[in-house]
Amino acid sequence: MKLSTILLAFVLLDAGNVCAQEVKPEKKATAYMVADAHLDTQWNWDIQTTIKEYVWNTLSRNLFLLKKYPNYIFNFEGGVKYSWMKEYYPSQYEQLKTLIHSGRWHVSGSSWEASDVLVPSIESSIRNIMLGQEYYRQEFGVESTDIFLPDCFGFGWTLPTIAKHCGLIGFSSQKLDWRTNPFYGKSKHPFTIGVWQGVDGSSIMLAHGYDYGKRWNNVDLSANEELLNLTGHTLLKTVYRYYGTGDTGGSPSLGSVSSVEKGIKGNGPLKVISATSDQLFKDYFPYDKHPELPIFNGELLMDVHGTGCYTSQAAMKLYNRQNELLGDAAERAALAADWLGVAEYPGNSLTESWKRFIFHQFHDDLTGTSIPRAYEFSWNDELLSLKQFSGILTTSVGAISEKMDTRVKGTPVVFYNALGFPVTDIVEVLIETSKLPKGVSVYDAAGKKVASQLLSYQDGRMNLLIEATVPPTGYAVYDIRLSGSREKEASSVPATVLENSVYKISLNEYGDITSLFDKNNNKELVKTGKAIRLALFTDNESYHWPAWEIMKKTIDSTPISIMENVEIRVVEDGDLRKTICVEKHHGKSIFRQYIRLYEGELANRIDFNNEVDWQSPNALLKAEFPLNLDNEKATYDLGIGSVQRANNTLTAYEVYAQYWADLTDNTGKYGVSIMNDSKYGWDKPDNNTLRLTLLHTPKTAEHYSYQDRQDLGYHTFTYSLIGHAGALDKAQTVKEAEKLNQRIKAFTAEKHSGTLGKTFSFVSSNNDNVVIKALKKAESSDEYVVRVYETGGNSPQSAVLTFPGTITSADEADGTEKSIGSTVFRGNQLEVAIQPNSIKTYKLRLSTGKRDRMKFEQLPLAYNHKCFSWNEFCGEADFESGYSYAAELIPAEMTVNRIPFHLEKKEEMNGMVCKGDALKLPAGHAYNRLYILAAAATAEKDAQGAFLVGKNCQKIIVPSYTGFIGQWGHTGHTQGYLKDAEVAYIGTHRHSTVGDHAYEFTYMFKFAINIPVGATEVVLPDNKNIVIFAATLAEEPYAPVNSVSTLFRTANKENKCISETAEIKINLLRPEHIVACSGYVNDKERPVSLIDGDESTKWCDISMLPNYVDFDFGAEREINGWRMINAAQESYSYITSNCFLQAKNNPNEEWRTLDFVTGNKQNVINRSLGKTEKVRYLRLLVTQPVQAANGKDTRIYEFAVY
Repeated sequence: MKLSTILLAFVLLDAGNVCAQEVKPEKKATAYMVADAHLDTQWNWDIQTTIKEYVWNTLSRNLFLLKKYPNYIFNFEGGVKYSWMKEYYPSQYEQLKTLIHSGRWHVSGSSWEASDVLVPSIESSIRNIMLGQEYYRQEFGVESTDIFLPDCFGFGWTLPTIAKHCGLIGFSSQKLDWRTNPFYGKSKHPFTIGVWQGVDGSSIMLAHGYDYGKRWNNVDLSANEELLNLTGHTLLKTVYRYYGTGDTGGSPSLGSVSSVEKGIKGNGPLKVISATSDQLFKDYFPYDKHPELPIFNGELLMDVHGTGCYTSQAAMKLYNRQNELLGDAAERAALAADWLGVAEYPGNSLTESWKRFIFHQFHDDLTGTSIPRAYEFSWNDELLSLKQFSGILTTSVGAISEKMDTRVKGTPVVFYNALGFPVTDIVEVLIETSKLPKGVSVYDAAGKKVASQLLSYQDGRMNLLIEATVPPTGYAVYDIRLSGSREKEASSVPATVLENSVYKISLNEYGDITSLFDKNNNKELVKTGKAIRLALFTDNESYHWPAWEIMKKTIDSTPISIMENVEIRVVEDGDLRKTICVEKHHGKSIFRQYIRLYEGELANRIDFNNEVDWQSPNALLKAEFPLNLDNEKATYDLGIGSVQRANNTLTAYEVYAQYWADLTDNTGKYGVSIMNDSKYGWDKPDNNTLRLTLLHTPKTAEHYSYQDRQDLGYHTFTYSLIGHAGALDKAQTVKEAEKLNQRIKAFTAEKHSGTLGKTFSFVSSNNDNVVIKALKKAESSDEYVVRVYETGGNSPQSAVLTFPGTITSADEADGTEKSIGSTVFRGNQLEVAIQPNSIKTYKLRLSTGKRDRMKFEQLPLAYNHKCFSWNEFCGEADFESGYSYAAELIPAEMTVNRIPFHLEKKEEMNGMVCKGDALKLPAGHAYNRLYILAAAATAEKDAQGAFLVGKNCQKIIVPSYTGFIGQWGHTGHTQGYLKDAEVAYIGTHRHSTVGDHAYEFTYMFKFAINIPVGATEVVLPDNKNIVIFAATLAEEPYAPVNSVSTLFRTANKENKCISETAEIKINLLRPEHIVACSGYVNDKERPVSLIDGDESTKWCDISMLPNYVDFDFGAEREINGWRMINAAQESYSYITSNCFLQAKNNPNEEWRTLDFVTGNKQNVINRSLGKTEKVRYLRLLVTQPVQAANGKDTRIYEFAVY
């Protein structure tokens, strides 16, 4: 990139020589007054608070203002927030729709959420806008035209490119005022109003809105000196001015709105416009007709505020990257299955999964700056989307494999490559086998033997590496043959040298790489006296905005190597992969790094697979690459295009990139590309060194002090290094980074014939510079959508996309899937012409054949439980403890990964409690599988039951209908886990007698039960906690495929995507520990009932508040958590609202509070103290025993400390 330039009028402004419009009368100074109530979806509060308080305040206050003030126009962004208005406040939502149609309430921002625009992928940003615009079209019949981001932490050079491709014309923010240092002379802004050019040359208008919390008190703004002065910051004599409120939503003040009204009618020197967020842009559009507009071409990053956002909350960034990739892979497979006629495209499920994770790209969520409680919701949503995408992907590949010829001599494995170009990768698969084989041979789709390597064998499964080649967006059947058996061999040996056909790596005693030699090019890659290493900064102060900011003084300090308890061993030494494992410690942190070299297609790539148990406060971890290269500038991936940046400066010392960065010697003779799978922060301290930021746990003071524990926990991530002779080939590097991130997936299948043969490709591009980045079905039509990026960045490109069927129609579209023009196609080929670093989207239809139909039949259930309640009658069902499913969210019919279900929606009974009943199967049936929708009617515990079909007894663990499906393990906060069951339905709120419980999810789970030949009935478990909602019989031609490669990682210990058994927690309290209490009602409701382990007994106290129970352990005991079960089974109103856990160590001390909850609405309270406390005496103190502020009756069923 050339140096960022500010052209035309901006130059004239500095010269004091503007005369473009001298022939016209002098323009009156103009103020575009843009009312907004910026609402952080999560930040210092969680999503439930946002919905219950802030969304309501925003809606109700602005409805009042719009009624009271005839000139008032309100602007509000974020489709997800509009969807919450519809879900929770339907009456007011209808009023809002009327105001949108009249132009008074303006839909701003275009997107599903006002998200960060640096960490999300380009495709995510396009999807975000598409999902928002699709919602606005469907709900309101309008489209937004701008990007409206009052509060984001920097803006990439790609933003104008994305906006223009999505049909948008303008962008506004106020965040550049948060820059610490000036960037352009004495200014933090290139201008306050002008044109911003993107990485591909696309242009949008940019307006600086100033602080969004500005207020006035009933004054005439037409004579306001501050506004008049602001108009002088540009030759346009115009100010674009936010006013209103920020962060918690709401509205502008009455005095502010009144001031705008007076300004509109006033006679001062300023013309006041009550404006929509896009009115300024429309007034100047098209911009090439306005040469007075200054032009800026470059990035608009922050210097300090935001530097930590590229790294904080590492698990969120891993989950987000994986969702972006897995969602894409699932869509491509689902589209192929749809075209083949073997499975309907699950559009609703895919869209809901994209929406669920994409709104967490919000600038205080994915960026890592929200409270710990908020991330419990974020992690759960991310993991839900990962599970949903995985299910769709597996089902789609399974459906496609039914058309493939899987007849092989050994075990058939179907490989799937989601990328739009052919890929050869080394895939790790886990194959079930009864014994450790003596030999393994693998054959490709053509029957040719390919390289493989047996890694390990454990618990009936062998871990195997296979070098697989798979066609573009395609599938290939491989054959795994086993022979003989053998004993397990030694697993590892000490060593400090690793070598393949391309590289020789030498490590020092601490496991740092002191030599990396490229044998093909006779080139040492490590700078003399340096080492490629994990670099630890042990002083990481960030006192004002800890998660937001990595300070330059930290970056400028000298990091240390990690040198405690170092162990270096060769753990793999095969013909396909060689691996050294380096394990070392720093304090309580454990670092395990697998350095991997390959042969074959990946011989030029070195992988660094990391497992880090991070327990280091006040620390920053980077991967440091001091290279034997010299260049002041490095190249950084922007997702579309790239940018060159120099060594660290005051205004750019920690910068972002997407998948890769590259340092090529200034001679152009050699370079090194470094790629990663979930990291975004980089710095370049000198001409030789690139550093990738891995983990950031700042030292804090009084501001956001809890962030001194952020990211403490287990992490997994990979970064890779590729050397290249000659200059950087951007298109090739993009492909290598895509291969690292979008890995080939593997599935085992049954053996059968198939018309597709052993390989199948759905779409390919014949030009390596034109990469297919999206392939899906359109949101609002039956057309297929394909999106391509130009990745070389040097010249216009032409390409041909080839499909498996004849194209019957095709249009060019924008990023929101709106047709914008015709395109050229012939037969099964679509012609593409694209500019450098540009994006093109097309919609097309393909000729299709007949659809295959599986045979299904609904199995009648004897419904005996009322599980669903309607909004207007929330208290008329009781699934568990007074709670029920929200009937208004539940469809009568749903299809879950090819299986249709019918749900009983009548007001009487709609669930069947399992009591050992038998379900009769149809006489003479040929069904081989029964699918059920079920959930456990428990607050948190899962239920287990055995289903008996003929002689087949199948045990199933049925998860609780509510709570979280998974969490990341944050030290002292949450235990990491992921429930294994397939989630079939997600309800976004539940009911009780008090109404909606916002963002308290309800679930139904799908289970498959095999039906042996001749079976006549299904005997249900005798477990009243298991409730079945629907049952479907299926006659399936083949057993479902099984994934035998990793689809996604949870970043929890042992890296397993399975249900992890919760650690058994023993209640430390015993009846003899009770020494005092405030009272009890009768002998059946004494305090001992709190700790008897019986959830049907309770302590009840109706004496004067506060109520308490005191315990004496007899000696000091260590505790780190507690649990309490309230009385929601009697009534939701009986849930304890405010209580305290207090302690002391001798009788004469004052009680000190260890933990407390206020405003609690959960029936089951599970709390971690965040650290271990040594105590002898404990007190449970209840200050508000019920939901009502004036209630006084304490009812608690169980209490435990651990």
